[in-house]
Amino acid sequence: MKKEQFRQFQTIFKAGDKAGKVYLLVTGSVGIFLPDNDSKDPNFFIKENEIFGEMGVIDDVLRMADARAMEESELLSVDRAEFAKMLQESNVFIRAVMGVLSNRLRQLQKPKTI
Repeated sequence: MKKEQFRQFQTIFKAGDKAGKVYLLVTGSVGIFLPDNDSKDPNFFIKENEIFGEMGVIDDVLRMADARAMEESELLSVDRAEFAKMLQESNVFIRAVMGVLSNRLRQLQKPKTI
């Protein structure tokens, strides 16, 4: 686990980036910006003690959105290898639930085709 500091408006990751870490917001706030958002207002706010960036690390898919510090922020990060080790050490049932939840969320966010 690594402690990281971000300045106000500093990018944490961008849509399309390889997902190498999952984050826990310790202090500050983080905005999540979906790809079609050209404004300075995020689609979602991450608050203190919330985790983000987990889906890409769980299922090895590129980032779906931009994450930016909305104010000076401190985060704890766990890289993919450390996360995989933690997951491997957990119960097989927990690992299966994590995979299913991640897959279902990804399916919900895919554009509908007619």
